[in-house]
Amino acid sequence: MSTMALLSSIHDAHARLVTRGGVDYELYPVYLNLVFKSYALRTTANFALAYFCLIIMGVLERLGAFLIDTIRDKPGQPWRIFPRACIYFLITLDRYLLMMAIMNGYVPMLLIVCLGLALGQINAESIRYAMMMWKLKKAGTNGFEPLKPSNHHQSSQLGDSCC
Repeated sequence: MSTMALLSSIHDAHARLVTRGGVDYELYPVYLNLVFKSYALRTTANFALAYFCLIIMGVLERLGAFLIDTIRDKPGQPWRIFPRACIYFLITLDRYLLMMAIMNGYVPMLLIVCLGLALGQINAESIRYAMMMWKLKKAGTNGFEPLKPSNHHQSSQLGDSCC
């Protein structure tokens, strides 16, 4: 395959992508609306960059929500309120930006936002699982041992009540 044929096939593929569904996005772009700025998506590179940013924003939203859950309130430590509030502010801002992005009614953008949120949830759940396994390992158990019954209110027969 010659270089000219390869360049021609890349150009043809790009032309088909730009005119998806018979709509010429050079003439009628899709807009990515953010709070005070709107970006016209005309080329495949514009779409790819917008989709990448939306996926990253979705992942950051889920990881930020996980981070808030890890900063627990403790008696005598009121200073923990401020970092939680700051993280909550950033998460809320991120959520509104994602909401503004999908309000244009362009279905692929909605699916990309959902993909970013799902990937972020997978990351958060993976971190949560790793933390749980680390705590179990630190406690000296593998997590698969059956729970030992406590001596409190043990009954000798199945039909006995606890009281």
